[in-house]
Amino acid sequence: MQKNSQQPENGAVGSNVPDHVQIQTITGCNAKCIFCPNGKTRRKIPAGRRMDWDLYRSIVDQCLELGIRRYSVYLMNEPMLDPELAGRVAYVSARIKKPQYVKVTSHGGLLSERMAKELLDSGLDKLKISVQSLDPDTYRNIMGLPLAKTLKNIDRFLELKVRGGYKLPRLEIVMVDSIQTHDEIPDIRRYWQDRNFKLYIEPVENRADQDNIRETAVGRHQLTSFSWCRRLMEQVYILYDGRMVQCCADWEQRSLMGDLATNSLADIWYGQRYNDHRRRFAEGDVRGMICTCCRKQSKENKRAWF
Repeated sequence: MQKNSQQPENGAVGSNVPDHVQIQTITGCNAKCIFCPNGKTRRKIPAGRRMDWDLYRSIVDQCLELGIRRYSVYLMNEPMLDPELAGRVAYVSARIKKPQYVKVTSHGGLLSERMAKELLDSGLDKLKISVQSLDPDTYRNIMGLPLAKTLKNIDRFLELKVRGGYKLPRLEIVMVDSIQTHDEIPDIRRYWQDRNFKLYIEPVENRADQDNIRETAVGRHQLTSFSWCRRLMEQVYILYDGRMVQCCADWEQRSLMGDLATNSLADIWYGQRYNDHRRRFAEGDVRGMICTCCRKQSKENKRAWF
């Protein structure tokens, strides 16, 4: 992999090459997941805004120059709303070498036959689909989507994959451990194991103090403060118009780190604003930062480091 020649500024904290990038190629999502701030933000975020292709190619090329390993073609959105998603993936996959890879996370409700065929041909390495319950009513109450359609989409995708002899993408299933679904988890795990898929169970989180989901996204266990976070040190988050936010949980876009329409990715990543944030985070001085109120579900009531 190529490495960027620019060096971090003196005194920089954790300013190594970023490990992965998330790129928002289109805004919005047609699901209404109770644990997601989509559609509930105080800031008005228009749906259907697509990233310009020239900007997208420039971003990917700069990420390759930096030597980023993981390319996630989604950010705070449903990526399959972008009709050119497969083309975006293909632009990355044609230019990377292992251990680099490209990934898409989706609710699967828009995984049509056309989208499935295009993604199979795109060189996508990993497709992760959020399936929050196998009970149709619970699923609809959590996600606002019909379960039968999603499962049908998954089955068709797998049939096309087998029929075409594709080794990739690898399909993974993910769900959140909430009070709505906790008791279902053993049966859900068996369902996916019987189909040779691993079920990834994520904790409920309230990153960046998303008070608009507190009443609906209730974890099975108490939320406690994060003891550490790698996002400032390792991860890049780029909105559809080239603005970079500090974190994928910054739905209100309160902590902008730079703008790729006017500056290079390397200049922003190794620049003063990022370094100041990293230094403060490492010192535990997160007052006024979006990190202040981050909470995650935990069985242990650990004391916050800040």
